[in-house]
Amino acid sequence: MISEEIRAELLSVGLNTDAMVEKFMDSEDMFRKYYGKFFTAADEVVERLASAVSDGDLTQTERSAHALKGLAGNIGLNGVYDPAKKIVDDLRTGNTEEYRRDFEVCRKAYETARKISERI
Repeated sequence: MISEEIRAELLSVGLNTDAMVEKFMDSEDMFRKYYGKFFTAADEVVERLASAVSDGDLTQTERSAHALKGLAGNIGLNGVYDPAKKIVDDLRTGNTEEYRRDFEVCRKAYETARKISERI
């Protein structure tokens, strides 16, 4: 069973554990399984995104943020989803002023969520 402490930590990165467990047929085991698999898929995407942001490659930044947005949305990790979505939306409309700051918000939430995953 996921402890109340971990539920609170997950909520701090935008993940409502109860709502997601319900989506996974009320199975905490299934939720934990897919939460772990999220990081297996997302680690590479975050690395590509970090590299693209560092290089100022707006095309790859948008593509990687879009991929991360989809992965985070599937698991309900809104602390990662929301800033990734903002990066995508801003770059698609030509707003290049905030994507680096949004990436830092996204990366911080991702790293926190990853650390929590090691304790679930």
